[in-house]
Amino acid sequence: MKKIKQTKVKVMFPGFMDLSKRKSENSLSIEVRRGDELLGNLLMGRGSVEWWPKGNKTNSVKKGWRAFVKILEEQMK
Repeated sequence: MKKIKQTKVKVMFPGFMDLSKRKSENSLSIEVRRGDELLGNLLMGRGSVEWWPKGNKTNSVKKGWRAFVKILEEQMK
C-alpha cells in the first residue's frame, strides 16, 4: 500500500500580532511542507504577501493583498 504524503503547515506565531499598523515590522511566516519536503514559505505583512519557493533565497513572488485575493478567488473556482 502506497503511503500518502500529508501537507503540513507550520506557523511561526508569537501570540497576538497586528499586521495592519503603519510602520509595523511585524510579519507572519508560514512554512508549508509535503511530508518532509519543504514546498516554500509564505510571508504575510501589512502591505503584501510573499511566496518563497523551496531553495529560493533571492527571488520571491510578491503580491499586494488585492492581487493575492484575486489569485485565490480565481484558483478556488
